[in-house]
Amino acid sequence: MVLHAFVPASRANGPGLRAVVYFQGCSLHCEKCWNPATHKFRGVEVPVLEVVQRFEEASRFGSLEGATFSGGEPMQQAEALLELMRTFRRTAPAVSLGMFTGYTESELACGRFVTSLGATVEQRCELWRAVRGLLDFAVMGRYDQTQPSIAPLRTSKNQRLVLFSSRYREGDFGPQLVEISIEESGKSVLTGFPVLGVPA
Repeated sequence: MVLHAFVPASRANGPGLRAVVYFQGCSLHCEKCWNPATHKFRGVEVPVLEVVQRFEEASRFGSLEGATFSGGEPMQQAEALLELMRTFRRTAPAVSLGMFTGYTESELACGRFVTSLGATVEQRCELWRAVRGLLDFAVMGRYDQTQPSIAPLRTSKNQRLVLFSSRYREGDFGPQLVEISIEESGKSVLTGFPVLGVPA
């Protein structure tokens, strides 16, 4: 999988303390996207097992409730996403899994999305069914700067928070937050919802 970033602990990307996996690559190009650095389909190829190991290491320092997949666009690497989710379910069955996607649920169900490996429509529909079956929640729909929102996890009013399991209720998702984490290398990663703009 092509990884943009891994945040070992966040409270801004779903219920509880969560790791965030940022996929690299997105062809949706929502105007004024907050993550433009994730758009190019170039970056570091990271084995799925390495991402799982990073999650396990992060879990040793704090009890992680789950992982959230973001980007970029996770569904444009759906094959790697599914492998990652299945590995999480095998190695840490109690963790919850969430996702941010610019696609709507109907687009995904009809296979109207791009994958890096060029899957057929039938394969894409099957990929989505498999991913959907492992998700606890997802925020779905394009970012639309003309429809600002302060609803939990949604940056624009057209986006939907969809609950795919009985693990959570709408009230489990708290207010929008902004977090800045600094990696050992010195690289900083901004995550969350800068509703008043990105800090300078």
